[in-house]
Amino acid sequence: MNKLASVLAISLLMTMNAQADIWAEREALAKVVSEINAIEHLVHDASKLSENRSRVKFNYDALMNDLEVIRAGINTHLSQPIDPVMPSSVNALGGSYTTNNQP
Repeated sequence: MNKLASVLAISLLMTMNAQADIWAEREALAKVVSEINAIEHLVHDASKLSENRSRVKFNYDALMNDLEVIRAGINTHLSQPIDPVMPSSVNALGGSYTTNNQP
């Protein structure tokens, strides 16, 4: 019985650790989104400083589009439930609710 309790305790700790890792990952990804927002402001400011007459021009629109794609991917991941809800199975109804009392 002592071994069973040890196994159950270890399983519980592993599950709790996995849940903590999931929350830590989600928090880190939320910080990445925050950093992307800050980078967008910097890119916007840099685009105002660019000169249209330069021989080589940086494509700020492409960078902004890529940042948006990255942010959308992260937000899609963060909007998913941590543990997907699995529908429970429902037993079929019998449908026979009356009995015939004839001899």
